[in-house]
Amino acid sequence: MIPSNLLLLFVIFLFTTLPVSASTYSVVVSGLGGTPEYTAAFEASSGSFVQALRSLDNDDLLTEQLDENATRQQILQAIEQMASRMQVDIDNASLQGTSIEPTFVLILTGHGNAGSDGWRFNVAGPDLTTDDLVAALNVLPTSRQLLVLGASASGAALDTLSQLGRVLVTATKSGGEINAVRFPTYLAQAFQGDVADYNRNEILTIAEAFRFADARTREYYEQQKLLASEHARLRGEQSDEMAVALLGSLRHAKDDPAVVTLLDERSALENSFKLLTERKPDMPVEEYYGELEELLLSIATLQQTIDVATGWSDSDANN
Repeated sequence: MIPSNLLLLFVIFLFTTLPVSASTYSVVVSGLGGTPEYTAAFEASSGSFVQALRSLDNDDLLTEQLDENATRQQILQAIEQMASRMQVDIDNASLQGTSIEPTFVLILTGHGNAGSDGWRFNVAGPDLTTDDLVAALNVLPTSRQLLVLGASASGAALDTLSQLGRVLVTATKSGGEINAVRFPTYLAQAFQGDVADYNRNEILTIAEAFRFADARTREYYEQQKLLASEHARLRGEQSDEMAVALLGSLRHAKDDPAVVTLLDERSALENSFKLLTERKPDMPVEEYYGELEELLLSIATLQQTIDVATGWSDSDANN
C-alpha cells in the first residue's frame, strides 16, 4: 500500500508541475484586417503568441509566423513543412532507440465567417476553409495538437474539428456570432506574462490562458453594459497539460543544459507513468503498486531537483 503522504506528493506533482513535452512545432497566422486598426491588432496578438511559443524550445524555427499577406496555399504549405520536419525528428529519435510525442500548434487570429459549407478564415485570395484544416491536420504525425481559432463565427467549426488528442479553442460558441471578437486580444495578454499562471509553476497551459481570456472577455461586456456577442469555447482533455509558454526562472533556465536534461528525464518518467497505468488491468495488484510506488518516488525526487535548479519553491505557489 502506498503511504498517503506519497499519494499527496503525486497529486501535488500533477497539479503544479505540468509536462513540457517533446518539441512544439507551431504556425501562427494573422488574417486580413480590413482596416489598419484590425491589422495592427491581429499582428500584435500573433507576435505575443509567437514569442510565448518560442520560449518552449531553443529553436526559433520551430515556430513560423505569417502575416495578412499569406494566402490559403501558403498557410497550408507552412503546416505541411512543419509536419515534414516533425516526422524527420520522430524518425531520428526512433533510430536512437527513443520515442517522442511532439506537439503541433496552429493559431489563427483575424476575421471569419460561416455558411452552409462550414467556417472560413479570411485571408488574401480564397479563404482558408474548415475542410482545408481537416485535411491538413489529419496528416500530421502526432495527435497531440492545439488549434486556436481566434476569429468571428469560429464556433461553427467546433464539431467538425474536435478530435481525440486535439485541444480546440474557438472565440465564439457558434457560427452565428459574427461580430469582430475581443477574445484573441485577451488570450494574447495571457501569453505575454505570468498573469494567467494561476498555479504559479511558471508553465502556462492553454487551459490557464483560456480561463484568463474568457474571464476578461466577459468582464469587458459587463463593464460596458453590453450584451455579449462572443462566447469562447475550449474542448480537449489535454488542455491542462498542453504548455504554451515557459515563464520566469524556468524560461531562462531552459538555456541551461543541466536543466534541459532534467526536464527530459521528467518527460520520460511521465511517459512511464502513463504506460504503467495502461498496463494496470493486466498486472498483478502487488506488482502494479510496487512499480507505481517506485515511479512516484522517482518523480517526486526529480521534481525537487528541478525546483532547486530553476529557483522555484513552494512559496512561489502561495504568492
